[in-house]
Amino acid sequence: MPEWEGEGRPDENGEIFLGGGPKLEGVDYEGPWLEARAAAEQLNAILTGLGLQGPDLVRAQAGWSDDGHGVVFLKGTASGARRLGEVLDRMAGRNECGSTCGE
Repeated sequence: MPEWEGEGRPDENGEIFLGGGPKLEGVDYEGPWLEARAAAEQLNAILTGLGLQGPDLVRAQAGWSDDGHGVVFLKGTASGARRLGEVLDRMAGRNECGSTCGE
């Protein structure tokens, strides 16, 4: 039996919970969810590389919309969200007060 981590883990009946909202009959959720999961895994590797772990945790998690589109949610601690905001501000060339440098 494979090792399972996070979403996609089999329940006690061996069925896999994909991690999203309610499912509608006839809508393919698995393909779009697998695409969202791959995107979430890629983003999680980047977030970990930025030091967004431990008390500054921010993680991406795959899910789906009601119509079957794959979606990626960001979840994290308040300090992680603040730290991610600081990183994004620096990348955008903004200073702490939120204005563009040099204006």
